[in-house]
Amino acid sequence: MKTVKYLMCLFVLLIVSILALPSGVNTYPSHQLLNWKGQSWDLTSGYANPGNNYWNSTGAWIDGQDRLHLTTVNNNGKWESTMLSSQDRYRYGTFTWTVASPVFTFDENSVIGLCTYLDDSHELNIINSRWRETNGDQLWYNIEPSKVEGNSKGYTVPSSIICTNITYKIEWKPTYVRFTSMQADGTVIADYNNTNVSAIPQEPENVIMNLWLLGPPSDGKNIELIISNFTLTND
Repeated sequence: MKTVKYLMCLFVLLIVSILALPSGVNTYPSHQLLNWKGQSWDLTSGYANPGNNYWNSTGAWIDGQDRLHLTTVNNNGKWESTMLSSQDRYRYGTFTWTVASPVFTFDENSVIGLCTYLDDSHELNIINSRWRETNGDQLWYNIEPSKVEGNSKGYTVPSSIICTNITYKIEWKPTYVRFTSMQADGTVIADYNNTNVSAIPQEPENVIMNLWLLGPPSDGKNIELIISNFTLTND
């Protein structure tokens, strides 16, 4: 009897363990829509800004580990990028992303944007891009319009930085906007607090994530960005 009970316990533990494993099944957009991390995300299609890109409405998916994938792909000679926009809008809050991919090693013609957006003059933006330069700043914090003094700040990321599983945060409050990037162990890569109240957006904005191109990748290869987590504290 004890042997039977023991075997039954092992069997139950085995079933629980199997059920706890990632399914390995990807979730793809349906009617240009993905649901991820409590948000409904619309995928952009057609030819539009930023960067006058062609946008692929099927270029994102969720993997079996609940991670979001964004791509730039060569579709019969036409490069297509990916952009997602939340259906809901938010006024103030803390927006946090964890990016699994080594973004600081991405192609010099690629741009990664994590932002809140109403229009081109009302936007809070964390950008990873070298802007076609092989050396120089790779991380940018922008409050649009970014041409206003103090609204844009760039950082050169040391090669010693572990560039996977980086957390990016935008704290948007009525009196300040703070941008922070941290390594997985909590080490701060770059931190910037803008207290110019006149520059801070006051209207609700969408959350946007995009991966796009300034031109074809210099190595001619497709690019894939993995975002492992997103959280929003609407306070």
